[in-house]
Amino acid sequence: MMKYLTETMSRSGLLKEDLDYQLIRASMVIVFLSFGYQKWFEYEAQVLIPYISNGPLISWMYPVFGVRGGSWFLGAMEWLICLLLFWGFWNKQAGILGALGSCATFVATVTIIPFMPNGWDEVAGGFPAMTGNIPFLMKDVVLLAASFYLLKQDIVRAMRRGTTNYLTRNLAKILAGFGLLSEDIEYHVLRASMVIIFAFFGFTKWHQYAAQLMIPFISNSPFISWLYPAFGLRGGARFLGASEWTILALLYAGFWDRRFGILGALGSTGTFLTTVTIIPFMPDGWDPTAGFPAMAGAVPFLMKDIVLLAVSVYLLKQDVVRMSLSNRKAEAGLEMRSTNVVQTARPVDAHA
Repeated sequence: MMKYLTETMSRSGLLKEDLDYQLIRASMVIVFLSFGYQKWFEYEAQVLIPYISNGPLISWMYPVFGVRGGSWFLGAMEWLICLLLFWGFWNKQAGILGALGSCATFVATVTIIPFMPNGWDEVAGGFPAMTGNIPFLMKDVVLLAASFYLLKQDIVRAMRRGTTNYLTRNLAKILAGFGLLSEDIEYHVLRASMVIIFAFFGFTKWHQYAAQLMIPFISNSPFISWLYPAFGLRGGARFLGASEWTILALLYAGFWDRRFGILGALGSTGTFLTTVTIIPFMPDGWDPTAGFPAMAGAVPFLMKDIVLLAVSVYLLKQDVVRMSLSNRKAEAGLEMRSTNVVQTARPVDAHA
């Protein structure tokens, strides 16, 4: 099965060199472009109030810029990061600056989670049953991991090409000092971030409040709307919860066994392909005063899944490639041992 999967992926072009790197970069460009755009409008300035007010690293914006000015400031910063990340397709120095800005952005948003009021459902027992604004922020754990991935990749690629400058060399020294340039660290960081996502989101779906929250997503999905006729309101949520915890277990086991990792990455890819395709069908997904592409309602929550989909493809490709290399090494070792056995068993010429 795994051999067939590897051959299929090779024919599809998914094993093409740097495809996963380009996909993650492109997905981050889309996220910063779309989220930066909506921050120029009044409706989004109001939406941002609980986030900025409770952000330990960004609450200073309101005293300095005011409510509308704080939103404009974030919009300008996000579009600048978007530009640098896009430029990073060709210029790794610009990519490094964009990845640094992206890392800072999602450090700022992830650190809001412990301070966000009413973020854990009391009826479900509180933590880790996410509610309110916490699910929206929790996805930033993966976006932060993806930002680190781009930062490391761009630094390493700039060093290999000999196009480093003062900033790049010093960043490399700092990251190396903390062990953040070690081989495969970004692979493990991205895998861990996806494990966290499936653990938290899978947990919420076992509770009644999450079943209610899932109604607009499941009802408007072209791929999973059949869950309600098949399982009912609560059963559909539980089905998704069981599926997500299965993917969680497979992704976690993938730290040690690439076969499980491939299955988990396939499930993760399917999950976020499903959620991304809900976006065009989600009602009230674009602000009526600003129009497309000014996201509103549940669309910003779903838009982040573009990055989660790109990370899923990255894990799938990495596990297939690593397992293929491991199999080739094992086959080469077996062939060498077989050759040694034949040579040892060869009869000695009596007339020698």
